[in-house]
Amino acid sequence: MLRPSLRTKSIGTKLSEEEYAQLERAVQTEGKTLGEWCRGVMPSSANGRRPKATETGGDGHALMAELVPLWAILLKCALQASEG
Repeated sequence: MLRPSLRTKSIGTKLSEEEYAQLERAVQTEGKTLGEWCRGVMPSSANGRRPKATETGGDGHALMAELVPLWAILLKCALQASEG
C-alpha cells in the first residue's frame, strides 16, 4: 500500500476582510475547509491550468483573477526568503 506524501511546507498570507470573505464564500460552496480548498486551487494555478469549476465554487474566473496575483506575490516572497 502506498503511503501518501506528508505535507511539511506551509504558506501564509494576509488578506483584507473583503478578500477573506470572498474565500470563505467559495469554500462554503464546496463544503471544504479553507486549507483543503487552497490545496486544490493553488497548485492548479501554479501549473498553469485552470481549476475545475467545482474547485472554485463555480465562479472560478473572478476568484482566480484575485488568487493568481496573490500566488505570484507568495512565490516571490518565498524565493526572496530562500535567497537570503
